[in-house]
Amino acid sequence: MDIYLDNAATTFPKPEPVINAVTDCMKNGAINAGRGAYPLARKADRLIEATRNSVASLLNYKDGQVLLSASATLALNQVLLGINWNYGDIIYTTSLEHNSVSRVLRHLQDTLGVKIITIPINAKTLEYDLEALKQMFNKIQPKAVVMTHVSNVCGLITPVKTIAEMARAYEAIVVVDGAQGGPLLPLEGVQEDVDFYIFSGHKTFYGPFGIAGFVTNGKVPLTPIIFGGTGSHSELLSMPEELPFRHEVGSSNIVATAGLYAACGWLQETGIANIREHERDLLKRTVEGLAEYRDVKMFISNNLENHLGTLSFTVEGYTAQEVGMILSQEFRISTRTGLHCAPLAHEFLGTLPHGTVRIGYGFFNTKEDVESLINAVGIIIDS
Repeated sequence: MDIYLDNAATTFPKPEPVINAVTDCMKNGAINAGRGAYPLARKADRLIEATRNSVASLLNYKDGQVLLSASATLALNQVLLGINWNYGDIIYTTSLEHNSVSRVLRHLQDTLGVKIITIPINAKTLEYDLEALKQMFNKIQPKAVVMTHVSNVCGLITPVKTIAEMARAYEAIVVVDGAQGGPLLPLEGVQEDVDFYIFSGHKTFYGPFGIAGFVTNGKVPLTPIIFGGTGSHSELLSMPEELPFRHEVGSSNIVATAGLYAACGWLQETGIANIREHERDLLKRTVEGLAEYRDVKMFISNNLENHLGTLSFTVEGYTAQEVGMILSQEFRISTRTGLHCAPLAHEFLGTLPHGTVRIGYGFFNTKEDVESLINAVGIIIDS
């Protein structure tokens, strides 16, 4: 059986309750929510609302409004393109962003003339220079801060709480791409400062594809970028003002919603801390094992508490693609190679043009998986 180490792309396999919920919904409840008064339609409405509440709870947003979308990429577009920008607005962001953020910011730069400033990170230690950032904020005040919660390339955790609190002094809008972080790293005490938190159902929520969204604390209004039917307020020819209808357009993916709701229940039962520490334990074992090979270069800080279960590495004498192909064909180990939709991160890490081999651990990986990977890399080096 193949060893799956690509959980940063999507968690796999899915928990049994998620599979059962999706199957049951397809059989017994795959109808259009919000558009009927019959029992199944009302049941679908209740499921959607229960899912919103579960997501908000897991992300520690007690008073936040959860808006659902088809993907985190779509949610990021809705947020970043929906903010009222002006020419010359200053947006601070990290060098580790996914293209779902970077390409939207580049579009805003090209079309509206906003200015992008990079938050300083030490390339050798992978530590955020918060003192330098404080001075930068004081010199050039931010209109917004847009930052990943966890890097999809190297698993580095952004100090969201500290940066958000710093941004509050300037009344800056704070947007966090939590596709790799929520709910494994629930926000603590900064919900009032993080205006928008994006989440992905099929990644660390362990749900299916087709369901994601963002949480808003309600402080920053968004202009809709998608228009159409909402199943309510049908008398209006403009989008309704009321949330979530202002930004949720088209038929809800009730099947994916059922899977996400089941995933939330599984996460609560399994324990967020248990999942997080399991990932870190596997990561620590991997770092210790690969450190024995002089030809392996890992992109990780000295403090593994600053990382989740994602690790990038290269092997001297091989491209990342070559290593990934050998791991797959000869050892049946599934990894991800290349730039991981984050070219600026690889420019920062110095891994252009080939990128890295990326492994991403999940709850269903084992210590044996780690040993298999370490042994396989050793054989590649010795061959």
